[in-house]
Amino acid sequence: MTIKVAARNVFRNRRRTVISLLVIAIGLTILSFVLGFVGEAITAAKRSLAMELGALQIGDPRVLDGKASGVEGLIAPEIAERVFALVGDLPGVAGVTTQVRFAGLIGDETGSTLLLARGIVPEDCMTDYACMIVAGRGLEGSDAREIVLGERLAQRLGVGPGDRVNVATGTVSGTLNAATVTVVGVVQYGEAQIEERLGFVPLGFAQRLLRTVGVERILVSLDDLDQSTIYAGRLAQEFSAQGLPVAVRTWDELTPFFASLQTFWSAFSGFTTLAVFILVFFSVLEVLTISFLERTREVGTVRALGASRRRVFTGFVIEGLVVGVVGGLCGAVAGAGLALLFNALGLTFVPPGGNMPQPIRVAISASTLAIPFFVALGATFLSSLYPAGKNARLTVVEALRSL
Repeated sequence: MTIKVAARNVFRNRRRTVISLLVIAIGLTILSFVLGFVGEAITAAKRSLAMELGALQIGDPRVLDGKASGVEGLIAPEIAERVFALVGDLPGVAGVTTQVRFAGLIGDETGSTLLLARGIVPEDCMTDYACMIVAGRGLEGSDAREIVLGERLAQRLGVGPGDRVNVATGTVSGTLNAATVTVVGVVQYGEAQIEERLGFVPLGFAQRLLRTVGVERILVSLDDLDQSTIYAGRLAQEFSAQGLPVAVRTWDELTPFFASLQTFWSAFSGFTTLAVFILVFFSVLEVLTISFLERTREVGTVRALGASRRRVFTGFVIEGLVVGVVGGLCGAVAGAGLALLFNALGLTFVPPGGNMPQPIRVAISASTLAIPFFVALGATFLSSLYPAGKNARLTVVEALRSL
């Protein structure tokens, strides 16, 4: 009965209540939109980094920590086989592949430029960049003398699919080795600076060029990216128990800037949440204070009929919570609707230093809708305490004597 009476009292002054609900709904719509945008931005960054690096990387700790070049800490074939066996036995592993990276020169008789090459397993979907190709085709065969170039690098060299270029690099023994390769494809990469130097070659050809049979790192893909730390700890224990001279790093350990990015977005979300909380708190506080104090004589009448101060206080607090619940639901619905409309527009942008348009989306999840709802509930609850307490403390005589 108390809730029913509280709901009826809330809508006695409809204009004032509608204004309160509009303030709450608008604030929560903005908050849910911001939370959805931030959540989608972080998720997209995680997916992109995991696609680039794998959920886990296994290799020489000096190489993984950037203290040595790839050719200084190659993994021997027998070690790689044992690692593959250990990783393959783990449930939740989506894929495993190997990679070799090296720097060299690429060009022809007219000139050359720096090349940052990656030797990949062409038929492995983890590192097959065929989906990014804008001209030609992807790599075929582990030993083929083929190369896929970044679009900007291809433009700088003035070459395209079907053209032949020379690649030179240092071997693991420190000598120089070179080979002529055929450009079979051109890819558009996400970062412009990397695209100006990027090239992909088959792993077997990269090993021949470097004169080695080892690999630089082993990439592991997981079904659940959020389990990376757990898998890394488990594998580290296995490697140590079996005396394998390799280490394991998670995708976020390999990209320390992601922690800074996540901290920034979290701070941004926190400040937005705080701002909306303050907005709702003071807006509802003003409305409820006026509304409650106008009903002083009503309080006196109820008290004269035997209602306790606690019951009066509880009734007014419930009225504030009713406003919070209704406003929170309106804000959640409006926020979800705005997000759906925004996503339907299909907007894109090119990030600073980027080279490819990235979609701008707003995530719609339980958290992006629940957090604003509880912000409204908490703000209206706190804002109702002062006017409810002030009315409850009145004596019957004071209340009835009030004009």
